[in-house]
Order: sequence, then C-alpha cells, then structure tokens
Amino acid sequence: MKNFLTISVLICAFMISCTNAEEEPKPVNFTKEIKPVFEKRCVHCHNRETLPDRVSFENAKTAFLPAKDGKVYIVKGKPDESLLVKAIESPNFHEKMMPMVGLRTTKEEAALIRRWIAEGAKWPKGPAGKVKVTFRAKE
Repeated sequence: MKNFLTISVLICAFMISCTNAEEEPKPVNFTKEIKPVFEKRCVHCHNRETLPDRVSFENAKTAFLPAKDGKVYIVKGKPDESLLVKAIESPNFHEKMMPMVGLRTTKEEAALIRRWIAEGAKWPKGPAGKVKVTFRAKE
C-alpha cells in the first residue's frame, strides 16, 4: 500500500508540473506571419519605386541596408534600436508614425514584428522572402 501511495503522489506531482510548465513560443515565421503584415501595411510606400531614397521592405537585401540618410530600420536582435519598431509603436498622429497612409499595424502585429526582430529577424531567401507590392502609393 505504501508503494502505491508513493507512486500515486509522484504521478500527481509529475502531472501538475507538466500542466504548469510554460510552453516555449515557436519562433516567428517570416513567410506566414511577417510577410503578410509587410504586404498589407508597408510596401505600398516602402518599395524601391515609390520611395527610392528610403528603406524598401520588398526583400531582405534592401530591408537591412541603411537608407540613403544612414538610418537603419531593422537591427537584427535589437528591436529597441530598430526604427521600424519605433515607427509602428509610435502614438497616432506622431510625426514618426507608420504607416502614414492606411490602417496602422495592430498591437498584435507590432508585437510580432518586435519579437521577430528580437529573434534575429530571419528573412528567407528566394520567392518566400520576396514581399509583393500589390499597389503603390502615389505622390
């Protein structure tokens, strides 16, 4: 009987520890989670044609380069140093808020971008890493 109680207590303790364990969140998936936000909220302005002197979010090569003014919009592993995060988290009607045209990123989208940058801003190569410009903002 004593062994049965000991085993029962151990099993209960194990089950409680398993249910209380925090699951590690999966890394942010650029293709499924970030790319749609860039397509919906960013690249209508931030593309090589519409704003040739600014950052373009059409692909990794252009997104990680400093803009002609020297500003870096995505600093891998450092969301607080990334101008993209500052712009999408800035208050409404602030001079630095982004996007300036269209709907703002939601709090969930901004948090996802912040987490993606903190995780190293992994951006796939090839077609999966190309962000489509579905329309362009006109000057």
